Amino acid sequence: MVAMKRKISFNILILIYAATTAQVSVRYEPRHKVALENEWIRLLDVRLPPGDTSLFHTHEIPSFFIPLSTTAIDIEVKGQSPQESKFTLGATYNGFENGPLIHRVWNSDTNVLHIIDLELLSTKNSTLSTIVQMPNSKIDFENEKVRVYKFQIVPNQSFTLPSLKRPMVFISLSGAELQIQNAIDKDSYHLKAGGFQWLEAGQSFAINNKRVTSSNAILILLK
Repeated sequence: MVAMKRKISFNILILIYAATTAQVSVRYEPRHKVALENEWIRLLDVRLPPGDTSLFHTHEIPSFFIPLSTTAIDIEVKGQSPQESKFTLGATYNGFENGPLIHRVWNSDTNVLHIIDLELLSTKNSTLSTIVQMPNSKIDFENEKVRVYKFQIVPNQSFTLPSLKRPMVFISLSGAELQIQNAIDKDSYHLKAGGFQWLEAGQSFAINNKRVTSSNAILILLK
């Protein structure tokens, strides 16, 4: 009970801070939910209903955006005029590398805006060999922190990801539910569209589509 009261008090303080300073760190913006955090990444699951507007919030950490919906939006960078924009399901965006960026976003469409905002926390950048190839994929994007592979996984298809010295994040974009199985301990995870799974370094994972429709996904290899 005491811990709950402390949490509520902390959230109230965050809202008071946002109201008085007119901006808040992105991880405390109410529509940005921290779904996963470790030494490598902070994964924010962002959902903005039609007609809703986020608080002004600050991005200070290099980020990578993965749209899980196709949604028209307006973006207002603090001190500038609002600009119309659009996120497209299946696209990948290098958010920014040098902060801070202070802005707010509103949903000018009729569907929920759904995005993963992947903050890249690690400074363990390394050079990946160009011969690191993933089965049934193509390299969609790369910078000094990530390499992004895009997959289309047809019905009844299965393949195994190679064991690498760097961790990965697997994200299902659309289509059929996928099964991910650890090749060593046989633990399995079921991933619906919009879901994600952290894949530890040094382990091998099998990807299976046992459904009758295709699935689209991306794999983010961290450097």
